[in-house]
Amino acid sequence: MNEMDNKISIQDDFVFGSVMSNKRLCQRLIQLILPELKIDRIEFPTVQKAVQEGQFSHGVRFDVYTKDQNGVVYEIDMQVRHTRGLPQRVRYYQGRIDSEMLKHGQQYATLRQFYVIFICPFDPFGLGLHRYDFANYCRQDQSLALADGRTAIFLNTKGTKNDVGKDLRNFLDYVDNKDVDNDEYVGELKNYIQNLSKNTEWRNDYMDNKTHMMFHDEDVREEGKMEAVRGTIKLMRQTGMSENRLKTKVQQQFSLTDVQMNELFG
Repeated sequence: MNEMDNKISIQDDFVFGSVMSNKRLCQRLIQLILPELKIDRIEFPTVQKAVQEGQFSHGVRFDVYTKDQNGVVYEIDMQVRHTRGLPQRVRYYQGRIDSEMLKHGQQYATLRQFYVIFICPFDPFGLGLHRYDFANYCRQDQSLALADGRTAIFLNTKGTKNDVGKDLRNFLDYVDNKDVDNDEYVGELKNYIQNLSKNTEWRNDYMDNKTHMMFHDEDVREEGKMEAVRGTIKLMRQTGMSENRLKTKVQQQFSLTDVQMNELFG
């Protein structure tokens, strides 16, 4: 395993999306998060393409949109940054999916149950819980649920409480880049990612995605741009890409001047 393989993390949304495109691994994760449900099978409906619009629309990527044999919808997203807009992002996801289901002929009263699941390598609410579940209840009497079918779940890899089972804890520790041994599901994830990393086409797509995201990252300001580019060059060299192709891709992706190229490549 080379240095690049060690840097490939399931926290990367491209990696996560690639792994969760495997129905078996995706179904097992949903069942791990929601053990009270009986999920016999899942499918990736064609509506996924309509919802995505563009891979980088609004800076949001719909990593995993799926439904089970009962039509229950699951939206799973890897959230790397702790931004202030996470609750609003849940609202955005729910609104978009509801809109698409209505377009496909469902009436308001028949809208399916819907789970938005955010996996966060940070504590989104600061209480030390590994998971935060939100549903709509009456403020005056919380025994009265609105029963609109919507649930939002935030999973926190930095949790400190003893509030989840061992299997889910192992998965969250793995996402947090901790060493996890003797766990069947985590072992399958590791093997799947290792096999992906051996595929040249996938590795090239991974690098293209990484450079694109770096270039369009709202947190990368002009003063930090060259440092980001240097990091990208280092990663791309580890793929064995020729120097000429590397220079062409870097200049195109980052819109660099000849002076900047000389600074980087000498």
